[in-house]
Amino acid sequence: MMKIKVCKCRGAAEGFNPYMVFAFVLTLGLFIIFSAGSCEAADGGQQSSGTLITLKEAYRQAVLGHENVEIAGAEVSIARDGVRKADSEFLPDLTALGQYQKFSSKKTVSGFLLQPDSSKSFDLLLSQPLFKGGASWNGRRAAVLSVKKSNEGLKAAGESIMRNTALASFNVLKAEREVEIEKASLARSTERREVAAARFEVGVTTRTDLLRAESELAGAEAALITAKTSLRNAKNIFRRFVPVTGEVSLKDPRITADFSTSSEELIQSAYKNRLDLSESALEREIASAGVKSARAGFLPSLRLDGTYSRRERNPTTSFLLKESISATLVLTYPLFEGGLRVAEYNEAKTKLRIEGLRLRALKKDIIVQVRQAYNDVQEKEALIKSLERQLSFARENYKMVFEQFKSGVATNVDVTDANTELLRADRSLMNARFDLELAVVELQYATGTLHNEI
Repeated sequence: MMKIKVCKCRGAAEGFNPYMVFAFVLTLGLFIIFSAGSCEAADGGQQSSGTLITLKEAYRQAVLGHENVEIAGAEVSIARDGVRKADSEFLPDLTALGQYQKFSSKKTVSGFLLQPDSSKSFDLLLSQPLFKGGASWNGRRAAVLSVKKSNEGLKAAGESIMRNTALASFNVLKAEREVEIEKASLARSTERREVAAARFEVGVTTRTDLLRAESELAGAEAALITAKTSLRNAKNIFRRFVPVTGEVSLKDPRITADFSTSSEELIQSAYKNRLDLSESALEREIASAGVKSARAGFLPSLRLDGTYSRRERNPTTSFLLKESISATLVLTYPLFEGGLRVAEYNEAKTKLRIEGLRLRALKKDIIVQVRQAYNDVQEKEALIKSLERQLSFARENYKMVFEQFKSGVATNVDVTDANTELLRADRSLMNARFDLELAVVELQYATGTLHNEI
């Protein structure tokens, strides 16, 4: 007969201490919590390692690095060269001429040498314009105005880049918020699918409701994929203006609207600050200088010519004048040039009239642009308040319908409709908020104050 000997284990039964077990569990739990916190901190550090850019910093980098700004800067250099060209009209022209001739044979008549074997000559010509009817002065004035216009064009190019950068920035912020909205929608769809599966397992609902929940979940996943792709595309467009590498994160500038200034005051501000209006006014002044230059063609011109000449012949002729210096005062008055001067004068006057019409049209366009931008800001400001209430109601409605769905009172269709309404309200509020900030930027652009942001 087999005997079984039972041994008592001191650590297992006799030495059992519940307090030691509790301390061990507590220590293990704290270790897990702190480990998870460390992982989250590490993940957070990786996310924050991306470049965080404010809107003003994006403005600065975009203006410094864009090709259009460099092109506008090159046009300023060309305009300055035009001033130097205009200054050259007031300075004398100095020309040196040298000549060597070899003849076939020398020729004499009655003992006088008429043609030598060879000859050398050197001439130094100096021509100083004294009067051109004012054409030179008006040409220089037009060149100086062109420099001012080019400088305004350089600022306008930067402001246009700033406007496009703001649009790209807000598109990135919109896309990031859209991803958050779709993630929340996916979480709700997953929860609905789990409830539908649980109800189907207990036989409360049909397989049709479960398939509908599966379909909505797949649709939410597809919408999230599309939103993430849109975010990547938006960031690529943003990098076209702001040269950053790696992951980029934008800080919402939270631009607020200021309605302390009326639209009429903003229009007057636009008249003072709009760069394109300044360019148009300068273009009109350049055209006016062109009319005066064309009118100078009907007046006589006066110049002073000086000549130094030196001649050498081998052998020397009898009446050779080796060296001479002379000065000539030349007055020129064109009597007939086939109607060229009249055509140029009429063309210059037409250009002046065209620039005047463009300036007047631009002023009218500015009035429309400022008022439209001002109205857009007011509309978005008022719209946000309504959309905030709509989103609050949509969230409460979805919460109630979903609780009813879990209890079997509401159908899957009711939950889908409530979720659709919540998505619509969330997107509408998101678009309105960013559209308000973009509308403020558009108002700054319309009033000509956007370039003051950097």
